[in-house]
Amino acid sequence: MTGRATMRTVIRTANDFTQYVKILGRGKKGARSLTVEEAEHAMSLMLSGNIAPEQSGAFWMLIRIREETVEETVGFTKATRDYLSKKEVLGIKVDLDWPAYAGKRNELPWFLLAALALANTGVRIVMHGHTFEGENRMYVEHVISQLGLPVCHSRGQLKQELEANCFAYMPLIAIDKSLGNMMDLKYVLGLRSPVNTVVRMMNPFFSDHSVHGVFHRGYDQLHLSACEQLGDASVLVFRGGNGEAEVNPERDVTLGKWQNDVATWSEWPKAEKEHKRLKNNLDLSRLTDHWRGEQLDQFGEQAVRQTIASVAGLLYGVTSHEECLVLADDIWTRRDKTYFDSVL
Repeated sequence: MTGRATMRTVIRTANDFTQYVKILGRGKKGARSLTVEEAEHAMSLMLSGNIAPEQSGAFWMLIRIREETVEETVGFTKATRDYLSKKEVLGIKVDLDWPAYAGKRNELPWFLLAALALANTGVRIVMHGHTFEGENRMYVEHVISQLGLPVCHSRGQLKQELEANCFAYMPLIAIDKSLGNMMDLKYVLGLRSPVNTVVRMMNPFFSDHSVHGVFHRGYDQLHLSACEQLGDASVLVFRGGNGEAEVNPERDVTLGKWQNDVATWSEWPKAEKEHKRLKNNLDLSRLTDHWRGEQLDQFGEQAVRQTIASVAGLLYGVTSHEECLVLADDIWTRRDKTYFDSVL
């Protein structure tokens, strides 16, 4: 395609996209939310790379003001999944999709140990996330790197890690540059956008199961309703520690599950009656010492146990909290305590 033809395509795409900015921004009486079809088309146009940054920023912030609807979430996710389906085939089955985009503020990412323990039993897990530099958050990618675990930057490396260890982490920018750039609009706009919901929902490697951690009240219901419309097979969503898929043992948790075409909600009481978090001690040796069994971390013990239990319940179709805890204890007992010895 010639440069002039490319420019015509960009202009035409930008003009097509303008209609959606107008729909969202016509004022209190004129504005409305997007239908599934409109949201899907708008997202496909943005993923084409032919939308001006100003258009994309305006679009996301207009939705951010009132928060995305279920229909918009479904449309954005459908477009993203269709777009990702055209990429190179991974060539290996993934059991569990684990988005990790929030970052921890006042504790360590204990959910990483939960994921590794599950992987030790043969569950193939892909964790993916994004890092915002300069924020007072501990992102799992930094922790993974500091612990000496690999960060995968290609599908070939991802497949290799899954085959070797049943666990692999990939940054969003390596999954797709366009999606990574959409997330990085936060640096310019100063606010997170609904892209944060999309990357949790997208399931980029089409895993059999997904676990979504959310922060804001009501987003668990939004995710589950969207999963129903999307026809997803097996999804767990809950308001987790700082928005990650980690059960905070110091709070009651409501687990939402979409499985076998049925939505269910379960209330789990808090596992810790007293505050045991050590927000002033974010030394990563707490993670490795606890994994090795060298020192029992009072907060970490229950954060890992309850998180494993919640995800194991999804994977194995168990609903009882007590039965999930039995599963979690068995999974934790079977972990390879020498796992970090070879990487540190």
